[in-house]
Amino acid sequence: MPTFSIVTNVPKHKIPSTFLADASKFVSEVLQTPELYIAVKIKAGQQMNWFSTKVPNEEPCALGSIAGTLKLGLDENNKYAPLLQGYIEKHIGVPTNRCYLSFSEQKPSNIGVKGTTLEEIIQ
Repeated sequence: MPTFSIVTNVPKHKIPSTFLADASKFVSEVLQTPELYIAVKIKAGQQMNWFSTKVPNEEPCALGSIAGTLKLGLDENNKYAPLLQGYIEKHIGVPTNRCYLSFSEQKPSNIGVKGTTLEEIIQ
């Protein structure tokens, strides 16, 4: 049940119309998880600033996160970070040095789905 979330100051009209569907497929491949369980969210056009040499909020930046029951740790995160940040750079134009990506491993008992918890479903 991985979720890939992005918040960016890139205007909504500059986000490709296929971004969510394409990102879902990509995240599925990277995390080796069936796409059926992947959720992707992007909040574009947000008021954000990352140290800027120009006018604040005009240089692209992003905050991203991966959360889910997948196994995360130093080795996994070092593998995922360049792939996911590279994807953000390629598809929405945020350089990897202007994008933080956080990883959150969650317990199945802390995820609600289908009116119960994931823990109950997988037992």
